[in-house]
Amino acid sequence: MRPMKTPLYDRHVAAGARMGDFAGWILPLWYPTGQSAEHLAVRKACGLFDICHMGEFRISGRDAGRFLSGLLTNRVDQSADGQAMYHFMLNESGGVIDDCILYRFGADDYMLVVNAGNISGDLAWIRSRAAGFDCRIEDRSPVTAKLDLQGPASPALLSRFIPKSALAELKYFRFLPSVSIGGVDVLLSRTGYTGEIGFELYAESSRAEALWDLLLSEGKPHGILACGLGSRDTLRVEAGLPLHGHELRPDRPAVGHPWEFAMRPEKDFFGGAALASVGPGRSRVLAFAMNGRRKAMPGWEVAHEGVTIGSVLSGVISPSLNNTPIGFLESTRPLDAGVPLGFRQPETGTLLEGRTVPIPFVSLTARRKMAEFLP
Repeated sequence: MRPMKTPLYDRHVAAGARMGDFAGWILPLWYPTGQSAEHLAVRKACGLFDICHMGEFRISGRDAGRFLSGLLTNRVDQSADGQAMYHFMLNESGGVIDDCILYRFGADDYMLVVNAGNISGDLAWIRSRAAGFDCRIEDRSPVTAKLDLQGPASPALLSRFIPKSALAELKYFRFLPSVSIGGVDVLLSRTGYTGEIGFELYAESSRAEALWDLLLSEGKPHGILACGLGSRDTLRVEAGLPLHGHELRPDRPAVGHPWEFAMRPEKDFFGGAALASVGPGRSRVLAFAMNGRRKAMPGWEVAHEGVTIGSVLSGVISPSLNNTPIGFLESTRPLDAGVPLGFRQPETGTLLEGRTVPIPFVSLTARRKMAEFLP
C-alpha cells in the first residue's frame, strides 16, 4: 500500500523538511531548523504541527451518548457541550485498541479523534459494536484537516484573530465549535500533545494550506516554527504522555500505568470486566532517565539489582533537560522514583545505567490560566 500524503505535503517539501513514513503517511520528521530548535520553540514560544493524518469520526443520533458511554472508558455522561475528554477504547481482554479524545457538541452529537494508524480498525470496531443503537457513524477523516499550535506564545498569536475575551474563557480541554481565523472556519480546542498551553485546530481539508500559511506568517513575531514528528515525540515524552503502540497496546491490559485516570471503574464499559481480573503480578509502565549521555532504545532489557524486570518502550534525548536521555519502560515490579536500573542492548550486550523518575519530566503550562499568556 502506498503511503498517504496530507494536504500540506507540498508545503513541507518546499520548506526542505526531512520526510518519513509514519503509520502509512509521509510526514515531516524535522525541518532545516532542526529537531531541538523546534522542540524548544514549543517550550519557549510556539510551534505548528501538521496532524492531518489523525482520524475523525462524527457519531450522532438519539443513542449516541449511551453507545459511547459503553464503548469508552471515561465518564461520557459527565461531559458537557463544548468539552473534550480523553478516553481509552478497549478490547475483550482489556487491552487498548486506541486512546482517543471525544468532543461533545450536544447530547446526541459527538466527534471522536483517533490515531492515524488505527483509523480503519477503529472504524470497523466501532461499527461492529453499534448494533441495536440509534446512532450514525461517519468517517470525516478524509475531509478534515488538523493543525496543532502549541506553546506559551500561541494564545497571543490567536488573539490576532479571536477576541481576547473568548480566548481567556477557554478552559483546558474545552473547545469553541466555530471560530474564524483569517476567513477559515475552525473548531478550536484547548488541547494538545506537548504539555504546553496550546490549541488543536480542525478545518476542512481544502483550507489546510491557507490556515498553515497564515499561522506561519502571522506567527513570526511570536517565534513560531514549523515542527515535525521528531520534536512531537520528545515533547510528549517530556510531558509524560503515552504513544499508542508503545506505552499503550492492544496486547497489554490497561492498568499499571500513569494514565489510568482515563478509566472510571464505577461505570460499565467494554473490556472493564477483564481489567478486574488482572492480578498484582501485572506489568507497570514507569518513567526513567539515564545517568549518562547515551539513550536506551525500545526493546532494550531493563534490570534491577541484577535481575531482568522488563524492557524499554520509548527512549528520546530531552532538549529541555540538557539533552538527558529519558523514556518509558515496562516493568514486572513496582518501583519508586530514584531506584537505580541497568539497561542492556540484547544484540551487543552494551550496558548503561539509569534510574526511575516521576513524570512529567519538566514543568508545563497546559493547565495554567489563559489570561497569563494574552497580551
